[in-house]
Amino acid sequence: MAARRPTLVRRLALLVSLGLGAVWVVAVLAMALVLRREQDELYDQQLVISANTLLPILSRGVRADPHATEADADEGQNADPDEALVWRLIDRDARVLASSPAAGAAVFPDRAEPRRYARTTTHVVYTTDYDGTGLAVQFADPLAERREAFRESFLAFLLPMLAILPLGYVLVRWITAKGLQPLDRVRAEVATRDSQSLAPMDAAAHPAEFSAIIATLNGFMARLSQALEGERAFASNAAHELRTPVAVALAQVQRMQRETDDDGQRTRLAAMEQALQRMSRRVTRLLQLARAEAGIGRGASRTDAGGLLPHILRDARGDGTRLRLALPDGPVLTPMDADALAIVVGNLIDNALQHGPAGTPVTVSLTSDRVLVVRNMGPAVAAGDLARLSDRFTSRRSGGFGLGLHIAHQIAQQAGGRLELLSPIPGQDEGFEARLHLP
Repeated sequence: MAARRPTLVRRLALLVSLGLGAVWVVAVLAMALVLRREQDELYDQQLVISANTLLPILSRGVRADPHATEADADEGQNADPDEALVWRLIDRDARVLASSPAAGAAVFPDRAEPRRYARTTTHVVYTTDYDGTGLAVQFADPLAERREAFRESFLAFLLPMLAILPLGYVLVRWITAKGLQPLDRVRAEVATRDSQSLAPMDAAAHPAEFSAIIATLNGFMARLSQALEGERAFASNAAHELRTPVAVALAQVQRMQRETDDDGQRTRLAAMEQALQRMSRRVTRLLQLARAEAGIGRGASRTDAGGLLPHILRDARGDGTRLRLALPDGPVLTPMDADALAIVVGNLIDNALQHGPAGTPVTVSLTSDRVLVVRNMGPAVAAGDLARLSDRFTSRRSGGFGLGLHIAHQIAQQAGGRLELLSPIPGQDEGFEARLHLP
């Protein structure tokens, strides 16, 4: 399977999303640091308030029971060290006078510093100032509790933020596509230009960023239009200039054929007549090509294709007895110009007569749904050659000029119709069929 070609929308969306993703990572990390600091401040404030609240209560309890000793703290040696809060009451000599049951499992600092925080391997410890009796409280908050709280808070923040990444990419892609729509409009406007329409584009109708591009395109189309006009003018003038002398020379050769009795001279004159007829047909094709490129597809009024076909067949070159015509009962109206239709059908019939085997019939039929079909017998055309038959100067089979089908295709397209070439004939093993879908 062919790799998908990169698009400008996808490239811009990806680059912008990567930039926003980097900003997102920085923002998340900054948020994590802020969250950690704010949580630590909140926990530290709770330690201070709890310790200062607990100090007078514990101090009165010790005064009421002067026999409290550090041994009372040993009862909680096997307690869970991750218990939410632990405390112990100390004197100025750092002797423990009372403690919570889990205090023995907690790690306290070696030296008590009043009104200071100390971080050990298991807890954050705050020591109050000594009261009037020389007692202080060390209140400890487990680090595991803080880490768990931070982890849960950060995950609660991170999960919605993760959902923003794909949504952000979709949004950026949509915004990029909307932002690049002017580029699509420029492309669509350029696509409407062809050999018949090379009018300059209006730069004011597009964003300022496209001004230089449009100016370059206008200059290119102006040069191309000038070159095409020169080519058309040359072909048309050359054809007009050659038409009369070729006709005069052909008439003189035909007259000489009738007046001579010399068989050898008559043979040479016949060869000259054939060459002049070939030149005459080429001149006619050049004139038709000039008219086709001038745009004669559509007429001012509707044309009855069924009524026009008999006249076209009567003027067809070659052996008229080979032609077979089939028409519908009623008229078949089309907005195609009558002269343009005559040129197209004449070229299709001429192509069929020229490339069909001698003596074989050429069928011309018209259906009520405006499809004109011209068929001739003969070997089937290869698919690769068939696709190029309507190109200019590429269908030069059996001595042809490579212009007939090109002219027919171009005029049909201008009129809003379509020329379809098939080989072999559908349902058969040979033959050639041209279908003109009238507009």
